[in-house]
Amino acid sequence: MTICCKHPFNTIQIQNTGEVYCCCCYWTNFYSFGNIFEQPFDKIWNGEKAKEFRKQFIENNYKYCNLDICDPFNQDFKPEYTADYPKKVELSYDRRCNVRCIFCRNEKNKEEEEYNRQKEKRIEENFDKIFTPIIQKAEVVELNSSGELFASKHSIEILKKIIKINPSIKFNIISNGILFNEENIDKLDLKTHLNNITISIHASTEKTYNKLVEHGNFKAIMTNIKYLSKLKEEGILQDIQLNFVVTSINYKEMKDFVKLAKKLNAKAFFINYHRQINSDELMMKLDISNSSHKKYNDFVKRLKDPIFNEDCCVINDYLKNLKPVSQSFWETFCFKQ
Repeated sequence: MTICCKHPFNTIQIQNTGEVYCCCCYWTNFYSFGNIFEQPFDKIWNGEKAKEFRKQFIENNYKYCNLDICDPFNQDFKPEYTADYPKKVELSYDRRCNVRCIFCRNEKNKEEEEYNRQKEKRIEENFDKIFTPIIQKAEVVELNSSGELFASKHSIEILKKIIKINPSIKFNIISNGILFNEENIDKLDLKTHLNNITISIHASTEKTYNKLVEHGNFKAIMTNIKYLSKLKEEGILQDIQLNFVVTSINYKEMKDFVKLAKKLNAKAFFINYHRQINSDELMMKLDISNSSHKKYNDFVKRLKDPIFNEDCCVINDYLKNLKPVSQSFWETFCFKQ
């Protein structure tokens, strides 16, 4: 039988509140299977909320998924089978980061930081009791889509603890790439544990990168990706993905970004700008996938380039489905920028 998306059947994402999702909470409209601090994990993984969520995939209706962000992809899978424990565990809660992307989040808030510290302390205190049984049976752990692994003492200590609990574990690591260097890989003895690596760059040139990322280091990222590419050639890691959130600032570099990914033995992954955390004015300036943006038609035209059909390139379905708008639309609705 063919259905879509394996995540509800073999993956969990745990937030610092203890809420358990099957993938990114934004993609599932914050549909939680339960709270790991309030219920035994087997009751969450095999509970009624989990069963209800999986049911939508068997019925092909996806009523709990945010289809504006994610369009489930077809693959061969047996929907009647659910692993006793998830094969993949995503720990996505540590928001510490050494850079600030202008489309990612607002300035740091002291109250929020204190709130997150208290949540992390709770995770640390309960890790052996609650998380160890899950980690022991996992094949892959993903760190960290919420912040920067190598900039956080907390996440580094969690990584070390995971390796101690499960010496055969593999890691999917999401990073901005600045500190993902040979020295840190060796220091943490990560080589034998690397699986898939995602580096968020969002530009093919240093000039554009610096417009999007504060406190970044484009040259260091390029050096580190070249090293990771070498590890891939040696069979030490499985894959490298370079992330590119498309905005009005960087969209003209998409084609060159694909060429850069090919050169670095990586995949280029393009994502629409969608998280509404910035001011309305900045959102309107950045969101070129919005049909009201004055550069929208130029952007859609560029998306038709054959280079974006190459195997090393992935464009999320939201961007793939964009169509040009008529001149009358511009005259009526176009933002005056």
